[in-house]
Amino acid sequence: MAHEFLKHWRVVRYLIKKQYDLSQQDLEMLLFLYSEGRFTKDDFSFYEGIMSWDSQRFARLKNDGWINQWRKNYGNKRAIYCLSHRGKTVMARVYRLLLGEEKFPESARNPLHDKTTGFEARYLQTMKKINRN
Repeated sequence: MAHEFLKHWRVVRYLIKKQYDLSQQDLEMLLFLYSEGRFTKDDFSFYEGIMSWDSQRFARLKNDGWINQWRKNYGNKRAIYCLSHRGKTVMARVYRLLLGEEKFPESARNPLHDKTTGFEARYLQTMKKINRN
């Protein structure tokens, strides 16, 4: 049996980026961190090395409530971080949408809800079609 859970990645990605005001790189970083559990700033920087350069990414994700500090620096032990409840909830939602366990919102919860023309209206139509299948 073929794996088809990435079939609608483009639509899921578009919705999540739009709904939570994330860049594609930030979304990809959060997906990576979601599977990591706890991580250090070095872990973050290592994966960030394959992304477009953004010196403020870590601070921005932390300040915007996507990352929490789990343990502070003390002695020779480095600070440890984890995704916040918000981060975990949104990344779990990405997977539920990809696996078809959650339908795309068709109400005002969808930032594309009122779009009737243009590119974003096509995304909304696609989400509705996916929901029907």
